[in-house]
Amino acid sequence: MNQIVSLQIPIGVDIRNRALANAKSLGFSNLQESIRIFIHELANNKFDISFSPKTVVLSAKNNARYSKMIDDIESGKEKTIGGFKSTADMFKYLDDHS
Repeated sequence: MNQIVSLQIPIGVDIRNRALANAKSLGFSNLQESIRIFIHELANNKFDISFSPKTVVLSAKNNARYSKMIDDIESGKEKTIGGFKSTADMFKYLDDHS
């Protein structure tokens, strides 16, 4: 017979509320349901942690700046270096041209 245990985790109210809102936005009915699934996956070694950075939104000024850089490179107005076969080749080039 499986025994049921309760897990008590002290966390701040703000973190709990934000986690609950995010759990609900993912379709969970409550925070306990999302934690239960997380623990089940962790126990079965099916859990993988990965962090994805949020997309950076540039200001209009920086967006224009980087767009101009890209246009200059693509048009050939701005020269680029490249074609290195290894990092050692790249560092040799940088050492020779510094």
